[in-house]
Amino acid sequence: MSDIVKDSTLYRIKQIELAEAEYYKTLIKTLDRIEREVVSLASRLPLTDGKLIELQAAIAIRPQIKAILEREYLAWSDTVVRDGFNKQAKRIEKTFKRIGNIPVAFQEITKGDKALIQNLKQQYFTQFKDVSNTFTRRLSEKVYQNTLVGSEFTVLEKELRQTINGIYASADDLEAQKLVDYINNNKFNKSKQSQVDKAVQTLQSKFARDRAGENMKRYAGQILNDSLRDFDATLNFNKSKDAGLTFVKYYGDVIPTTRDICRNLISGVYNKRKSGLFTIDEVNSLWTNRSWKGKKSGNPLVVRGGYNCRHQWSYVNPDWYDTKGELII
Repeated sequence: MSDIVKDSTLYRIKQIELAEAEYYKTLIKTLDRIEREVVSLASRLPLTDGKLIELQAAIAIRPQIKAILEREYLAWSDTVVRDGFNKQAKRIEKTFKRIGNIPVAFQEITKGDKALIQNLKQQYFTQFKDVSNTFTRRLSEKVYQNTLVGSEFTVLEKELRQTINGIYASADDLEAQKLVDYINNNKFNKSKQSQVDKAVQTLQSKFARDRAGENMKRYAGQILNDSLRDFDATLNFNKSKDAGLTFVKYYGDVIPTTRDICRNLISGVYNKRKSGLFTIDEVNSLWTNRSWKGKKSGNPLVVRGGYNCRHQWSYVNPDWYDTKGELII
């Protein structure tokens, strides 16, 4: 007998992964445009013998950098929180209808759900906007600091590019650019994960690029990942609470980088019951009494395994399972 709860949860997870991959592609294009426009803007600063010289011009460039980021990056962010969240809300509604076995009134998106969705949109758009403000300041500071010390424009150009795209900044070196393109195009292709990792290592070692640098792409990608998954988890939590579902089960796949706590939950190490169900209090206790790399503050039913976690809780009724832990609905 097919496990409808498992199938429905994995459907939600898969759709989030597909959405993230698609939005990440458009993020790459957006940041590449920002990189080109910011460098082009900086290239018009006054130079003497190839060096930056005029502080007033360096100061005056900030509102223009801000305008570029707002026009490109915030427009992309708006698409994520509007279209991305709306589509995932529909998927959650679909899974509730498919599972059934709860009051019909809660199988659909309710008025309360709609209010929550709107609040979550505003909350996550603010996070995206914070990145825009932060990197407007950082890029402006790069221009000012390099002008203050009279750097050559090539030095400023490299810093601007890497502040925006980090390890994936555009390069005149064809080999390096080929690696950047390969990584960007295959980041979400699980069958090519080892080749992507090797390409990253080559960029780091051969081309001296820092993967962990604080760049705009890193932060925007992090918020993209977490916003889609946290939105799904929050709306799912809210609807399940209204429907009276107080037990949960953990779902998702296991990959080499899966955290131990997620791996143990999925493999049954922490199981309290044959069905693998936990009460909300048990989940809270599990999270409170353990620490791990990447742990994220907040409700464990929303943040799950922490930053970049790709798993999800599903809410169930223990009456749906027999004494052997098998689903019977």
